[in-house]
Amino acid sequence: MLHDVLTLITQTQTVDAYGDPAITESSQERYCMVKSISQSEFYQASASGLKPEIKFVLSDYYDYDGQKYLDYNDVRYTVLRTYRKGRSIELTCYTQVNS
Repeated sequence: MLHDVLTLITQTQTVDAYGDPAITESSQERYCMVKSISQSEFYQASASGLKPEIKFVLSDYYDYDGQKYLDYNDVRYTVLRTYRKGRSIELTCYTQVNS
């Protein structure tokens, strides 16, 4: 069931030797199940200006610690919302296109 792997990204802001802000990242791999966004969920979110693209389900909500970003198949996703279902947690995500 959980045969895909995603990487949760934790970002920490620090100050480097020159006093400039620096962001460091640490990562944790987790098994997940990938799900599609439902049509109704997509249109409801679009009406609010949001663009959900994909859902990831982790079997245990303790595997998620509020990370804002994750990587899956070499794509960086931003977590839009979470939904806890019993012991599992669903992460609804989108990609951000830089112009």
